[in-house]
Amino acid sequence: MNTVLSNQIGPISLEQPCGADLEYDAAFTTLQQVATGSREQQFGEALIPAVAPDWPHVETLAVALLSRTVDLRVIALLTLAWTKMTGLAGYARGLSLAAYVLDQYWEHVHPQLETAGEFDPLPRLNAIAALTDQQALGRSARGAPLLLWRFGQLSLRDAAAILERKQSATVCGFPASDVTLQTELRATLKGAREESMVIQQLLYAIERIQRQISVHLDSSWVPDPIAVEGPLRVVYQAIGEPSDIASSSRCAESPPPVPAIATPTERPHAGNVHTAAAGSMSIRTREDVIAALENACVYLERAEPGHPVPLLLRRAQRLMHMTFYEIVRELAPAALPQLDVLTGQPERLSGVAVN
Repeated sequence: MNTVLSNQIGPISLEQPCGADLEYDAAFTTLQQVATGSREQQFGEALIPAVAPDWPHVETLAVALLSRTVDLRVIALLTLAWTKMTGLAGYARGLSLAAYVLDQYWEHVHPQLETAGEFDPLPRLNAIAALTDQQALGRSARGAPLLLWRFGQLSLRDAAAILERKQSATVCGFPASDVTLQTELRATLKGAREESMVIQQLLYAIERIQRQISVHLDSSWVPDPIAVEGPLRVVYQAIGEPSDIASSSRCAESPPPVPAIATPTERPHAGNVHTAAAGSMSIRTREDVIAALENACVYLERAEPGHPVPLLLRRAQRLMHMTFYEIVRELAPAALPQLDVLTGQPERLSGVAVN
């Protein structure tokens, strides 16, 4: 397998750190065609069977293109190839790579935010949304094997269905709502060391991507990654927060290496703060708070899809990752001039330029 590490992605040149936009280049077109494969065709009485994409070839073509251009659309196809070839570990590599290039090359990565002098973020946002959408890449990630247990390989989708006890789903020949099935899966997940690391890496990469959009554009532009993030959160909660795993090892192959679910602005909780417990869920860290909000959102979106509360809860989730200045900008942008007068240099609070 070819290796693409973060330190090998760009800059292409000083003038064009991300190279040229090669959307209409022959190599880009070839990559898209190879990643599509061919459908079943019939000519008269002759039936030509469908041909699945050659994923190692897709990987090779994508890696070659990334030496000429840093493009999220190419990274998405590379991520799809990695996911097809190595499952969720490959998906984590791809999302981490996408997060890295957005961190490092926001102004230059393709698709760019301006076309012919006109501001148009939609092409880039569509490329980002494709990383976690319902179709193609997101569907492949949900269908990827999560772990091997008594009944064989279990996909991320089926694991989440069991843990949520979905009435309409059937897994391994049993109703997903079967309590015994859920109990056995929870016990299996507790020892799933490698799987828990991959899930943490995926959630952290999604968070980094969302943050870059929120900082540079606005949180309202953030694509909804619930198709992938939802089942990941469900499984992550079942595993519990394996802090000992996060501190002892990392997935060295993924670009770039990432720690356990955490934010750069995370502050350690005070030692004299008592643990708050509600039923079977205990709140010990800010990640537990975020996960609790996620659980509430998932429940309401499933049980009461018309209820507006999930919109507010998801906004609260985003606020958890923001600085004070960013929160004011999110909730009361009209108050920014007054805050600027008080602080003098708002960039010290936010770490970002304010438009």
